[in-house]
Amino acid sequence: MALEMIQKALERAERERNNALAKITRIENEFSGEEFKKLFIKRAEMAMIEHRTPGKFIVDENNKGILNLMYYYATRTNVDMINPTVGIVLAGKYGCGKSIMMSAFCKVLTDLVLPPTEKVEEIHAMALAEMIKKNGVMPYAKKPLLIQDLGKEENMQNNYGTKMNPIGNLLAIRAEYGSLTFASTNYIWKSLEDHYSEYITTRMREHVTFMVLPGDSRRKDFSKL
Repeated sequence: MALEMIQKALERAERERNNALAKITRIENEFSGEEFKKLFIKRAEMAMIEHRTPGKFIVDENNKGILNLMYYYATRTNVDMINPTVGIVLAGKYGCGKSIMMSAFCKVLTDLVLPPTEKVEEIHAMALAEMIKKNGVMPYAKKPLLIQDLGKEENMQNNYGTKMNPIGNLLAIRAEYGSLTFASTNYIWKSLEDHYSEYITTRMREHVTFMVLPGDSRRKDFSKL
């Protein structure tokens, strides 16, 4: 009887393991690089409209490398170049296009890659910090998130006068749950470490890939027209 119970437990554990692995590695849809690029551009241009900066999204020498990595991520290919089971933090200079790219990428993931029950929710870091202050971290602990301008939120003080960061606390809990976290930021990794603490960023390293988008600002300065 004991051997039979052990065998059933082993079989159940194997099924649960396989199901959990399939959940984070399966591909909902097959698509080519060209199809991915076309959808990405449409989503990027929609993001530009939402930011009231309508125009054409141009793939060039500065962003095509990141776009290729995003395609590998979405198709679970070239896993030696990017880990498709964790999130992405995209860093870069002000106005270089990182927020638009991450917004478009997460919408494409929702369109083609993630299960129908999951959707990446996009929110600015400062707004998220205020929401955590009001509602606590648990409403934001498990669902896929895109945090724009990570690190822009201010540190706060708790009732004992100790400095705390609500998003830092959230990132630690999300790491514990293995939640998908995407972000854009103007900061290098060391600056994020200074902002959140070495403990938080060490946990983050296990759950995100940090990438840098090269190039200067693409924003038009209408004050000079």
